[in-house]
Amino acid sequence: MRQIKTLMVAALTLVMGIMMTSCLNSEGGESMYDGAFLAKVVSAGGLYGGAIFEDAGGNRYEASYKSVTQLETGGYSFTGVEVAYIYFKFSVDELGNQITPPQQNATTPQTYQIELVAIQTAPTTDAERVETATQLKDNEYETSPIGISQMMGNDNNYVRFDFYDESMIYTYLQWFLTNGQEEFKKHNIRLVYAYDEITAGSTELRFYLCHSNGGDEGTGAMYQNWYCFKVSNALADFERITGHQPSTVKISLYEDISSMGAMPSSRTDYTINYKAN
Repeated sequence: MRQIKTLMVAALTLVMGIMMTSCLNSEGGESMYDGAFLAKVVSAGGLYGGAIFEDAGGNRYEASYKSVTQLETGGYSFTGVEVAYIYFKFSVDELGNQITPPQQNATTPQTYQIELVAIQTAPTTDAERVETATQLKDNEYETSPIGISQMMGNDNNYVRFDFYDESMIYTYLQWFLTNGQEEFKKHNIRLVYAYDEITAGSTELRFYLCHSNGGDEGTGAMYQNWYCFKVSNALADFERITGHQPSTVKISLYEDISSMGAMPSSRTDYTINYKAN
């Protein structure tokens, strides 16, 4: 079954109070959680409360009403959340036995009962289309660099980004800013494609990962998080023009390789093969 594998774990504490909502407790030497992964939010709240998550392999994780309520009481809101990084423990019965033990050798998607112990929203947006790449400069889309972490991809290879499913890209990013909520709101992370770069003979779909600082050029704080980008619109444009799906997908960005917040003079490119499920 398909699973997301990474070398990174989302930071437990982030700058400016923008942090994971957590009920983690390691008293008595007990493990704080049984598992953690980037999950799609299928549903949350409603008539019966609780929440349902799904991983990249189609497994469903049903979080108890109690555990979800605890996080919401702590200030977390599921409103508008499509993807999140979750930490969980498997639910147990009155004897302490896991109600739905993990099935390591399962060949079909499973459903698990869990207690949600921490959650962090992964910003999820649609890829944006521009007619030509010159608009990136004209519209000041790339005014600050971005750090992009190496992770283990779906093919057990080291990559900077990968596909969560056939139409959504995920990656782990870091960027600098002036510490403060108002300064944070000035920043915008976009994934953009230039329509005129797709021609009848194209085999590669290119995206630009852009960081607009909105006038905040501070480097006193660093924000780190998972980001997801839905690219079905770009894939549809590519297939309409070329008659086929892309063989490769490239992300081009002004990468903060030094982790100092300095804008490089040229972009860095990362490419992976595209495989529709």
